[in-house]
Amino acid sequence: MSSVSHRTATASLWTIGGKLLARMLDFVSLLVLARLLRPEDFGLVAIATSVLVIVEAILDLPLNQALIRQPALTARMLDTAFTLGVLRGAAISLTMVTISWPIAFFYGDPRLVPLVATLSIAPTMRSLISPRMVLFMQRFDFKREFALDIITKAATLLFAVSVVLTTGSYWGLAIGAIAGPFAAAITSYVFAPMRPHLTLSEWSRFQDMIGWNTVSQILSSINWQLDRLLLPRFTSLSMFGAFSVADNLAGIPHQTFVGPLMRPLMAAFSSVEEHRKLVAAYLKATSAITLVAAPVLLIIAFLAEPIVRITVGENWSLAAPILRWLCVVSVMGLPSTMMPALAMVLDNTRYVAFRMLVEFAVRAPLTLVGIAYFGLVGAIVARLMAMFVAYAASMVIAKRLIGATWGAQLHAFVRPLAATLPMIGFLACVEPMLAPMPVGLNLIAGLTLCGGAALLIFWAGALLLWQLAEKPDGLEAIVVQKLSPRRKKAITS
Repeated sequence: MSSVSHRTATASLWTIGGKLLARMLDFVSLLVLARLLRPEDFGLVAIATSVLVIVEAILDLPLNQALIRQPALTARMLDTAFTLGVLRGAAISLTMVTISWPIAFFYGDPRLVPLVATLSIAPTMRSLISPRMVLFMQRFDFKREFALDIITKAATLLFAVSVVLTTGSYWGLAIGAIAGPFAAAITSYVFAPMRPHLTLSEWSRFQDMIGWNTVSQILSSINWQLDRLLLPRFTSLSMFGAFSVADNLAGIPHQTFVGPLMRPLMAAFSSVEEHRKLVAAYLKATSAITLVAAPVLLIIAFLAEPIVRITVGENWSLAAPILRWLCVVSVMGLPSTMMPALAMVLDNTRYVAFRMLVEFAVRAPLTLVGIAYFGLVGAIVARLMAMFVAYAASMVIAKRLIGATWGAQLHAFVRPLAATLPMIGFLACVEPMLAPMPVGLNLIAGLTLCGGAALLIFWAGALLLWQLAEKPDGLEAIVVQKLSPRRKKAITS
């Protein structure tokens, strides 16, 4: 295995490990809070956070992406990144406070005024994280980011649950959302100390990427938050709360596996100079993301009902069918996730904006009409259709950027997806046995065993297809190489 592949695999293990533990803390938080609060409470906070996501995206600055491209970072570059982060945080806070009244009027709920204004503190804290953390990313050292993820989620869990237990109010969700970034900002300066100075002397290093990235982030955030903004107007707050919880559960695999892979893969793309190797790296990354995330998403989809009953309780039964279909939509979106990282590394962020524009042109009208006439079903169908369009656009762009053929791109997605077929058959057989079981240790044990068995079946199928494909380089080769020394040791002992 090449040095870059090995370092990328090691870095990916650290980032995925950190996100996995972080999502476990999120899971514990959801497990506790869903039993202490009502669906209406989650729906109210979800409205405020959806608005915040859009504002953050509009004012997003890809500072880490710009810094990681630099061959030699200077103090002035880091100071400029810090200054831009401070300006971004201040702009978000001011914007959120200003629009809190119109938002409350639009949804007819005055509680949104203080809630939206308070949540604006969270992105301010995120903007203050030490820019020197990027130095570890350049070295493929993600151990500190691993620790930062755990500290962030632990603080969120501690403060959210404490406030809810003390007050019984949805304000615990807001306080937790602020406490996590605050802890992360402080910890980042312990890991990567610096004495920042306010300056914009190296603005030119960020200018081009920020311009196109801002356009793509605005379109991306609207694409993903439009249904969350419209549903409260056409459905009940309780129904929207169920959708919000299901959406959060469906997003856990992406946040745990796909998102963490982006940074080490971007670093790997940056280190590849030969065009042929870049094509291979892109295809391997697409395949790896599908291999890691698709089986988890499909397990959640098929076992959605017992998962919802165990995690958030019987009162959230509406969330189960929503969760099932949102996971299916997420699977279809996996192959298009690598294109933005590739375009950024190649300094062609305008292609990211173009893809988001194409997706927006399809998703916006479908979402508006779908929700207005069909409610939740319309929102989910709009997401699914937009995923197909986004995948097609990503394939066209990847072919233009690096010459990756459509056939090669399809193969990188279809081969690992084909390995899920035996697993799907197994899940279809065991789900009817789990569905009638009451919540308790037997259901938890059965769900755990079935999920574990499904993963084993998937990887057996994936490795068989890998063998039939004459053992191409990729994640399967890394897995086999990691297991081989242990297998040999077991045989000789």
